[in-house]
Amino acid sequence: MAKPEEEGGGGRRAEWIDGSNRTVAWIWWRRPEEWAGILADWVESTGQKNVVLTVYELGQGEGTVSQEWHGMDQDVMMKSLNVLVKRGKAQVFGSEGQEGVKFF
Repeated sequence: MAKPEEEGGGGRRAEWIDGSNRTVAWIWWRRPEEWAGILADWVESTGQKNVVLTVYELGQGEGTVSQEWHGMDQDVMMKSLNVLVKRGKAQVFGSEGQEGVKFF
């Protein structure tokens, strides 16, 4: 179910999160790469480029109540935002629990 990427698991819907124990896994409805695309589309459509938002505000704030990611687990949100960072579309900064994000 959760094959490593080198075994063809790049599009997987599950990811082991407890290392070699393999007893705890994320089961993805949408992978972080998919959420990243949805977040990027929202940023574009709402004019949030070059705006700084807190990660909490993005996932739990009043401005995203109507969005399907509202209430998303913080770890999943961070994985999704890190995809945008790798693509050069966002910057995450701050300390754990106090992160902010700026979209480009």
